[in-house]
Amino acid sequence: MGFEKCAIAFYDEPELIEDIMDHIVNFVLTLIEKALEEINHIDFALFWEDIAFKTGPMISPKHFAQFIVPRYKKITDRLKKAGINIVIVDCDGNINQLVPLWLEGGVNVMFPLEINSGSDPVILRKKYGNKVLLKGGFDKKALIHSKKAIDKEFERIKETVNLGGFIPHVDHRVPADVSYENYIYYLKKKKEIFNIFDWEIPEV
Repeated sequence: MGFEKCAIAFYDEPELIEDIMDHIVNFVLTLIEKALEEINHIDFALFWEDIAFKTGPMISPKHFAQFIVPRYKKITDRLKKAGINIVIVDCDGNINQLVPLWLEGGVNVMFPLEINSGSDPVILRKKYGNKVLLKGGFDKKALIHSKKAIDKEFERIKETVNLGGFIPHVDHRVPADVSYENYIYYLKKKKEIFNIFDWEIPEV
């Protein structure tokens, strides 16, 4: 169908969009059932969405609420019935308009929180409190610039991390132009600031 035709179909062929989404929901529920029945103590579930650009979502929050939230709930209700209360969404870009809708749909962990797209864990925690859990949120571009920039970024998120419910790490893949020296510095600084003792940084 392609991106443009799919976006237009929300207006021109809503029944088709609903049929496609219902098929995906039924497929997912069928696929996960065996695991939910046979495996005890599943720690979390992960959705991969990528429904946002750098400046905002690819469809309107109104359409997200209408088409997507009820279908999310069908899946997250089944997960909760199995005792899975940590539900992560992987979505790049600016997710700010979608966060309350994901929470309504039973998704409570936002990831990777790309700083340069405006998805800031510090702001999200202030706005939603402990209803939202966080992963990522460390500006990857700081690793390119300098050790001083890395220190500044840790200082920016430190208080939010200490509140709990936030696993800080690079907000997407580490860029190719990050030096090995800076990356090792980032890891060592993270261990130092957050008192992490249960993993070692290998020497290369």
